[in-house]
Amino acid sequence: MKSSRPPGELDKDGIPLRYVGTLRFLLILFFWLVLGLLAFAQTPLRVTMLSDAATAGEPSLDSLIGSELEAILASRYQLDLGTLYTGGEPETMETAIQEAYRSADVVVATGLATSTALMERGTYARPSIAAVVLAAGQRGGPEGTGVENFTFIQSPFDIGRDLRTLRELVDYDVLTVLTTPNMRRGMAGVIDAELPDATVRYVEAGPTAAAALAEIDGSQAVYLTPLTGSMPLSEQITLLDSLADRGVATFSLLDQPLLSRGALAAYSSTENLEQLPRRVALDALRIMDGLPAAGLSTELTTYTSELLIDMAVARRADIYPNWETLSGATLLNPNDLPDARTLTLEGAVLEGLANNLGYDLSAYDVALAVTEVDIARSDLLPQLEVATTVTRLDGQTVASSFGQQGQYNWTANGTLNQVILSEPAFANVAINRFLLEGQQAALEQTQLDVVLDVATAYLNVLQSKVFADLQNENLAVTRANLNSATTKQKVGAGGATDVYRWESELALNKIEVNNAQAQLAQARYNLNQLLNRPINEDFQLPDFTGQDTLLGLVGQTILPLLNSPRDLDRLANFLADEARRNLPALDQLDAAINAQERQLLSAERAFYLPRVAINGQYNYRVANYGTVPLPEDLGFDFASEDRPRSTYTLGLNVAIPIFQGGRRKFVAERARVSVLQAQTQRQDLENQLLQRLYSDVETMVASYRNLNLARQAAETSTANFRIIEDLYRAGATNVTSLVDAQNVTLQSNINATNAGYQFVADFIALQRSTGSYQFLSGPAEQTDFLRRFIEY
Repeated sequence: MKSSRPPGELDKDGIPLRYVGTLRFLLILFFWLVLGLLAFAQTPLRVTMLSDAATAGEPSLDSLIGSELEAILASRYQLDLGTLYTGGEPETMETAIQEAYRSADVVVATGLATSTALMERGTYARPSIAAVVLAAGQRGGPEGTGVENFTFIQSPFDIGRDLRTLRELVDYDVLTVLTTPNMRRGMAGVIDAELPDATVRYVEAGPTAAAALAEIDGSQAVYLTPLTGSMPLSEQITLLDSLADRGVATFSLLDQPLLSRGALAAYSSTENLEQLPRRVALDALRIMDGLPAAGLSTELTTYTSELLIDMAVARRADIYPNWETLSGATLLNPNDLPDARTLTLEGAVLEGLANNLGYDLSAYDVALAVTEVDIARSDLLPQLEVATTVTRLDGQTVASSFGQQGQYNWTANGTLNQVILSEPAFANVAINRFLLEGQQAALEQTQLDVVLDVATAYLNVLQSKVFADLQNENLAVTRANLNSATTKQKVGAGGATDVYRWESELALNKIEVNNAQAQLAQARYNLNQLLNRPINEDFQLPDFTGQDTLLGLVGQTILPLLNSPRDLDRLANFLADEARRNLPALDQLDAAINAQERQLLSAERAFYLPRVAINGQYNYRVANYGTVPLPEDLGFDFASEDRPRSTYTLGLNVAIPIFQGGRRKFVAERARVSVLQAQTQRQDLENQLLQRLYSDVETMVASYRNLNLARQAAETSTANFRIIEDLYRAGATNVTSLVDAQNVTLQSNINATNAGYQFVADFIALQRSTGSYQFLSGPAEQTDFLRRFIEY
């Protein structure tokens, strides 16, 4: 319906009616904008943090707590966040507290010293929160502190538990607490209450380790608080190393950073401390929402702690916890032996060749074969024998000798024999030389076997060590999941079934850890036996990247040339030719065949070759005593002094057997059969060696392909486990799915580890099948090997 008013009509105020509606809309819009601005205007809020640090650059919880305060409060308040640095000095802390109370709306103590200072106050001018307390005693609980304007957060520490565990590690008479000046008073109050009858010495850390060591001298145990700000990092490491060398047990209030610097043990605290900033920010928000600080609960039910023991430090200090303590702890560096000798793969191979008893036995066989050759050659050299004889004759013989023999007769003689022609002697020399060549080939074969055995044993130790480490890591993950399930049960977000399931998994994981440790020890014993070292001698293995090195070597040289199954056959045929030329086992049988053929030749020559030798004898009469002279009327005496004293004979001996009952024929036939047998053995052995070589080629190529697949499977299974773990902690999946994912991840990592070391083992086994270890050769030999394959 159209308006009946004319177009230019005015209202009562003289405003054209066509603008009245627009003005009304703008006024309403302005009204609501003003109301919105008034509604969303932020209330100013000043929060002051009291820091233990002396400057902003020192490590503390300040930044974490500050970030949480900004994340939670900045969206609702005009937040003014400030920090007062006290350095933990009592006077400075008191001054800072008074300054904060004059200007702040909420005061937060972010460190141990400042939290202790707040805890010891009786009155609080402003709402105050102690974020990190050592011990609350009887104060606090679900109903709060009951102290106006004051609350704190349940301590993430249990110093009494720490001291009890320290006594389980070492039964000390004197305990030294190494702390800083700003923490000494708070620590003394708690520890003296826990150990009223013990001898406790408090030492304030200074800038040098030497000064602290002088004051600690005589203590069997040291309890450590964070030393940052009092002692430089390098001096902390020196201090902890020196205490370990002295056999002193060290226990830290915080797990990090002192555990990584050489402390023996601590309870995990990092995750607990990470929960404090969010709780501080939430308490500050509740206070600003009108809840009294005195009524805020001080409990934090999500704390979880586990004992951490650095076994490398334990070995160095010669402190070994009992089995019960070990079974309930997470072991750090369980298989590291920093003070033991370092053994590399190349060093182990060289040491095996130098010390292996099996290799020594083969070397003795060669030495014996050398002596057999020398013995055979000695039969062809002149044989000279000298003898002397004294005889006593009876009276009748003396009387009938016509004065030529006495009752006592002393004679000397010499015999000389020289072989001129003797086929058995010549054959014996030649056969023993061939046998020597066979023993030398056997020594080379033993050398190859020792390299393979030592390398395999070395890889087994590496594999067992990684396997044990994976089992320990899996045990730590299971403990973390058990803690998570326990926390969820406490807050009502989970049931007892999850806890029981993780407790069962924890027990099973401990069994696997025990088995892995036993397997590692057995692998170490085996390697020591091969190296002829004390069976239980400790040694450490450097980080091994052999599989990646070989991956690069094979991936850049051989594999690019294998584009089809035919190329793989070509590689196998090339390696077969290399094996025929290099394998000492074939050389050993070739020597045996040569020996049998020489034996056959000797048997055939026995039909017509004589034995020719020269022999001579020289006799000399030294003296005759007690001769009977002939009667003088005979006119002569056979026993006169001028009769000849020496005689000699010289002869040439030629002998040929005429008939021996067919023995020579049978000997020749036996030798002929022995030759055929040795040749057949050689062919059979060559077939076996080549069959093994071809199989090793296929195995090595499959290992190369499987290694990359196994690593890919490990990466994807780990990523899948992280996702399911987050879902479980958020309550979006059940415990069975998480357990399955964790087991798959563990098995995938084990498979990836096994695949890596299996590839190296298969690569070495393939080179053993060719009779040459190219991975121990220099670059020139490896290049020449590749050239021969390309030209094949």
